[in-house]
Amino acid sequence: MSEETVKAKSGKSLFTIGLILVVLVLGGFIIFQNFFSPQKNQTTTGLTIIDNNLAPEAKMTTNVSSIENLPLESDVIDPTQFPVREQYFKEVFRPKRDTYKLFEKAALFLKKDISLVPAYFSLKNEEEIFSSLDKSAENFSEIAYLFANGQYFTIGLLGPEFYKQPELYPNFKTIGLRYFTKPDPTSWVTNGYGTYPSLQYDSLEKGKREEFSGVVFFYTAWGVQTFQGVTISPSAESQKYFDIAISIDDGEKVINDESFLLEPVFPRFYKNWAYKIVIKGKLKPNTPPGDYSVNFNVEIPPQELQSKWQFEHKNLYSNAAQAIQPSGSPIEFKIQVK
Repeated sequence: MSEETVKAKSGKSLFTIGLILVVLVLGGFIIFQNFFSPQKNQTTTGLTIIDNNLAPEAKMTTNVSSIENLPLESDVIDPTQFPVREQYFKEVFRPKRDTYKLFEKAALFLKKDISLVPAYFSLKNEEEIFSSLDKSAENFSEIAYLFANGQYFTIGLLGPEFYKQPELYPNFKTIGLRYFTKPDPTSWVTNGYGTYPSLQYDSLEKGKREEFSGVVFFYTAWGVQTFQGVTISPSAESQKYFDIAISIDDGEKVINDESFLLEPVFPRFYKNWAYKIVIKGKLKPNTPPGDYSVNFNVEIPPQELQSKWQFEHKNLYSNAAQAIQPSGSPIEFKIQVK
């Protein structure tokens, strides 16, 4: 590899403290038109999410929480109830929130009367946890299952009825819901975020196909109680070889900017807890053939935005860049240039 080539970083998983994020890995490909119909004004192109046998990866960074050190078991779904393995994996992605019984489980864990649990979480009822979210799509579980298994590729088609549903993301029914079923007031999660899929691939050819486009879902880490300012920037090395543009889709509007505000997921999910990030890149004229790792980092937002958000949210504001950073980049595109 020449000196001009950006070397691919080793390691494809990013770790939270004491936790490996698990993504289901199954082989095979299928046609997706039976499950999803494209909508107007939505892109159907994007980078390849899997490399042959790899399912999409999720990366998450957050501050220390004792909840995440517990055994990786779900409090809302029992694998022993599913004689067929595929049935269980599909059930993992079903947003059957009326069956979670979060307050009932919290009452048992806290040894409190269930009537006291809503006030414990500063909520009126359990339904309020998800009340700000868009309604999930009718075919949500099918698409989420295919996506997690590396069998769904046109993620630019997915709107807030998909990417704003926590059931889309790895470990929600294990780690995510545990903040409600086994709450720990001695350990507050003040910042943290995740990216899904965190690693994508594409191949370009000079003089023929010189542009790539990818979509990444950027979301608040489980248990986070703060509003987090985020700026996503391509690495300086990546900008030597590609002209890169970033746009942010919150489900209602798209802005051509690199900065946005992540909202909390505890004790309830706020509307803008997850965003669709669209990243486009174009070869610069002098970029030589080779294998490139185009990396994106989370940085501190401009001062004027920090001041605005701090004024609006007071002590509940933080910068996402303050979260504990594992090795590697939260977003990485591997680009082969011929």
